[in-house]
Amino acid sequence: MLALTGGRPVIPEGAVAPWPWIRDEDRTAVLGALDRSTPWHWPMAAVEELEAAWADFTGMPYVLAANSGTAALHMAVSAAGIEPGDEVLVPADTFLASASCVLQANAVPVFVDTDIETFNLDPARVEERITDRTRAIVAVDLNGLPAPYDPLREIADRHGLALIEDAAQAHGATYHGRPAGALGTLSAASLNGSKCLSALGEGGLFATRDAEEHRLARRVLMFGEELPGQGRDYNARIMGWNYRIDVLAAAFARSQLGRLPEMSGVRRANGAALTAALAGVPGIRPPVVPDGLTHVYFFYPLLVAPEELGLAEADVPVAAFRDAVERAVNAEGLGIIRWQPRPVPAQTLFQEMRGYGRGCPWTCGHARPGHRYRAEEYPVAEEICRRRLVLGQSFSSLGPPNDEGTMRLFAEVFHKVLVEERDAVVALARGLARDGAYDDQGTS
Repeated sequence: MLALTGGRPVIPEGAVAPWPWIRDEDRTAVLGALDRSTPWHWPMAAVEELEAAWADFTGMPYVLAANSGTAALHMAVSAAGIEPGDEVLVPADTFLASASCVLQANAVPVFVDTDIETFNLDPARVEERITDRTRAIVAVDLNGLPAPYDPLREIADRHGLALIEDAAQAHGATYHGRPAGALGTLSAASLNGSKCLSALGEGGLFATRDAEEHRLARRVLMFGEELPGQGRDYNARIMGWNYRIDVLAAAFARSQLGRLPEMSGVRRANGAALTAALAGVPGIRPPVVPDGLTHVYFFYPLLVAPEELGLAEADVPVAAFRDAVERAVNAEGLGIIRWQPRPVPAQTLFQEMRGYGRGCPWTCGHARPGHRYRAEEYPVAEEICRRRLVLGQSFSSLGPPNDEGTMRLFAEVFHKVLVEERDAVVALARGLARDGAYDDQGTS
């Protein structure tokens, strides 16, 4: 019997360890930074140590730590020279910050559809979106899998575009032996508490190979100032922000970075074990990892496929089946969520195009006229959003100390829900379809 209807859950409370994995060396690092934090000055030693360690890990010589991945993305867009009216290509299926960083430069995001298997930007759809206003591509390493950088690099080089890597979800992943964070012209990564490299609170990392881009990003980081040497001249050259990272967050992230290769190896092994264990379970499609790439499973995305069970859309809509699976899996003690229920261009910000007010940046006189965001132009992203459920983050982490035994428990949940108790789940889906209306994005 399903736990949802009174049965015993497969996974007992406390059996899955949360993320991040905190050890004594992390506590020692934070306490050490606390002891070194006075007298207050900038940059703090813990911040410089984190920047140096990320530079060493990625091979990117110029690194700045920021107070969020969103801030780091804004710094990257600004350092790439994006100005008002410029256009930047962004995947239609991503987190908002991959696109809002473009708006922060008073520039215009132009969305590109994604690949149904990798969930990443589809290179075959990129060039049709390039105009004479296009200045950059934001490539997102979604879920923990690097984007297809070789074809994207070829396109970017041919058109003279910056290739900005959004590595927020992929610390520790590799693309043909090269680490995430070093795959674009310049990169930004998040250190949000849930990320594969965590600051426990909030944080971010900007990285580049170019000294001038580093200088420009540093202006954005700190009030528009030039920061000659170690002093300040309190002279803002541009519109800047206060994007400085908290010293204790930097210390925690630096400590975690020392174990990132070990933790990434566990994530890869756990993801592979879970995929193997789900091979015989119908109704869901596990993630794909292309040859030459490694996946670190910030999210472990699943696409529901009721048609594999012989269920027609008219009988059991995909959205209703998805919601039934979500409810049943959660009741069995395995945290699963519906992440990003719609493509970014379908969000209200882009549908209403109010921007900063009065329609800026689209109506501020620099942008190409006629921009509109039509969700139907991104059918693959729409289909992914309609079918997707994800494991991961802290609620069902694939990171250590969870291991392959934990993954067997995860797989047992899906076997129970979609094999042993399939009829009950289908009945639940029919009931949801009968009781609720779903829009085109499968939102009730």
